[in-house]
This record gives sequence, C-alpha cells and structure tokens, in this order.
Amino acid sequence: MEIIKRDQVKPLVSERGEIVRELASPSIASLRRHSVAEVTIRPGGGSVPHYHRQAEEVYYILRGQGQMVLDGEARLVGPGDAVIIPPPAQHVIHNTGAEELVMVVTCAPAWSPEDEVPVGG
Repeated sequence: MEIIKRDQVKPLVSERGEIVRELASPSIASLRRHSVAEVTIRPGGGSVPHYHRQAEEVYYILRGQGQMVLDGEARLVGPGDAVIIPPPAQHVIHNTGAEELVMVVTCAPAWSPEDEVPVGG
C-alpha cells in the first residue's frame, strides 16, 4: 500500500506563482497512467495558458474563486466545481478572489512536461 502525505511533498512554484504539490504520479509512485496534484494559486495569480497534446485533465476546486477560460469561453468557478478539460483544449485559470484558489488536478495519461504546450496569452 502506498500512502503519500501531502505535507511531506515538496511544493514546486511556477513562474506565475502557482504552488504545485505532486501527490501521485509515475515519478513518485507505482502509477503508470495518471497523476494527481494539488495546485494553489494566490489572489491575482493564474496558470500559464496552455494545452495538452494527449492528457485529459480535471480541475476540482476545493477552495477559493476563479475564472476558467477554456478554448475562449470564460466561466466563474468555485468550491465543488469540476472542470473537464479534453485535449487539445487551450485553457487557463485565474484566481479572482481574495483568498487562495486551491484545486486538485488529475491527468490521464499522467502529466508530463513534453505533453504541455504553452500558448500566448
């Protein structure tokens, strides 16, 4: 049985200030096909606009408020919302609230830097 404790995972900070904790993935567990991460975005911050060549992605919002833009369509999201992101949809999320935006992000196949393509924006 593998159990990965969130507080023992070293966070990675992106150039835009996203705090990413890889909770389960092929690089740290015996998984082969998918990955799970916790992503925290500070107020006023956002992700890098991008798309995935192969990975299906789901953003599940735990806390905070944001604006999700998926292939040009913008929607407000908050706790309890699950955003379905099929490949190769271009997407970005911005924290529009006064508190941290915290979400669980899943990818299948597992996230890899080679599959993520940044776009202008």
